[in-house]
Amino acid sequence: MLPNHLLRVCMKNQTSEERNAEVERAKKSMKAWTLRGRTWDYNEMVKRYPDEACRQALLEDLRERHFLILNDPKDALAESSPPGAAVETHNKKPAQPTLQDCQRVLRVSKADMLIIHRKLLDQQHVEEDQRTLFRYFCEAILVLRYFQRPEAVRAFKASDWINKTNVDGRIDMEVQSTKQSAKFSITEEDSAMLDAYFLKIRPGCMQDSQDDQGRFFLSKQGLPVGNVTSDLRRLHEQYDLPSFSSQQARRAQITMAYSSSDEPADERRVRKQKRGRGPADQDDRDFGAFLLQFPATASSTPPTKKKRTAAGFPPDRMFYDRWRSVQLAKREELLLSQCSRRPPSVSKVSRLIQKEAWTGNCPCPEDVVAKWRPATRVQVESDPWIITMIQNQKWTGLALKDFGTKGQGVVATEPFAMGSVVCDYHGKVITGAEGRKLVESIKGDMGYLFFFHAAGRDLCVDAETFPCECHPTENTMGRRINHSSKRANLRPVHCMMNFPEGQRDVILFRAKRDIHLCEELLFDYGVKRKSFRGEAINLDWLDE
Repeated sequence: MLPNHLLRVCMKNQTSEERNAEVERAKKSMKAWTLRGRTWDYNEMVKRYPDEACRQALLEDLRERHFLILNDPKDALAESSPPGAAVETHNKKPAQPTLQDCQRVLRVSKADMLIIHRKLLDQQHVEEDQRTLFRYFCEAILVLRYFQRPEAVRAFKASDWINKTNVDGRIDMEVQSTKQSAKFSITEEDSAMLDAYFLKIRPGCMQDSQDDQGRFFLSKQGLPVGNVTSDLRRLHEQYDLPSFSSQQARRAQITMAYSSSDEPADERRVRKQKRGRGPADQDDRDFGAFLLQFPATASSTPPTKKKRTAAGFPPDRMFYDRWRSVQLAKREELLLSQCSRRPPSVSKVSRLIQKEAWTGNCPCPEDVVAKWRPATRVQVESDPWIITMIQNQKWTGLALKDFGTKGQGVVATEPFAMGSVVCDYHGKVITGAEGRKLVESIKGDMGYLFFFHAAGRDLCVDAETFPCECHPTENTMGRRINHSSKRANLRPVHCMMNFPEGQRDVILFRAKRDIHLCEELLFDYGVKRKSFRGEAINLDWLDE
């Protein structure tokens, strides 16, 4: 294009010889500029980048891109090798790979993985082989960057990922494998990659006919990944790179940590002998001693670096960060224990946190709400808040409503999640025989009686007397809940509540599904119109 440009614009009045000379000058200038831009001097690199690991990583990258490297130590080593040295090198034991070598595949494949990640977030079509390659990359992140064993990655479950916590910008996780549990933290960037796989790729692999065992990584057939090492090898082959095992990556990490330490080698050796040779088991034992020295409770103060070192523990943040994670879990547990009846709102959790007056390591209200689970029967039977509600009969979130011909019923003034404790069927607990006699004495009304069996006992809750003797001023809601065999959203549950004066039989109503605002509360009485000897023949709502 340059000769035409010179002919028409810049040098149209000059001769062809002058234009050709200008073109040759431009070619030489372009060649010199290209050579200068793609030429690096290793001696200058040593001055600019004193860190050996970073400099070697940069060298590898430049060699891959075919840059010209002056004074390359690799070329100098090849020139200085005597004849026959190749045979001698071939017989030598291969050198231990560096951490940069082991993690090279993560750097090389990152650009492709970011493209796939963007497609997944934008709901664009991603080919099957790209989805599989993205899974390989996520497995490689855990093995090569966070030094997790293949068996731990294979045992990684979806529940482990769901229960992760965010602590000061780091994502803490715990993986339970067959041999031992692994606790580690990852960056938010790597967490975004794993989350994209979990939300966008894994659901497409799940199949009803296959048992995925709740595992995080699934094959495209819907089965748990069986061989993580083979997946890493395939990822290396995809980019024509030598494959490295998880053991080599862990050794390289240990070597790099020791080489970058300012501590003398003999002192490191003595300290290592004192701490033992089993890193994972020894760390767990040391952390157990750390917790004994500095108990992690919801109200305890984190140990300072001075206190940690004075007690004989390492000055780094490893135990300190694990201690904070334990405390954070206990604080979340404390907050959830105050919301056992139903899921709390974010604002309520925020108020509870302010009430505790924690100055740091505070749980995220959104995370606490997401971790709420319905209380088990054992937890309900000893829950102080539910016991208080039964005693004073001031259940919140409920209101009476007039439904016309059907009479009054109970509606929800607040939403209830599935499994939430709504209220109790309050009344005096009598024997089943006494309840049946009471039914015979009732005329013109079926009465408010709840028959049930518990531990081989035939019992009945008598709510016929209203108001009850123990709450003469309260309108107990449980007896007002209407019947429906098809639209029931509550289920009665028998509990032996642990009151201060002793255990008592109580019938609690728990939500069978999510209950919406202003929705009527209903449960199945277990009866039809004919159950009352024709007395309820006109009550059509009994069959709804």
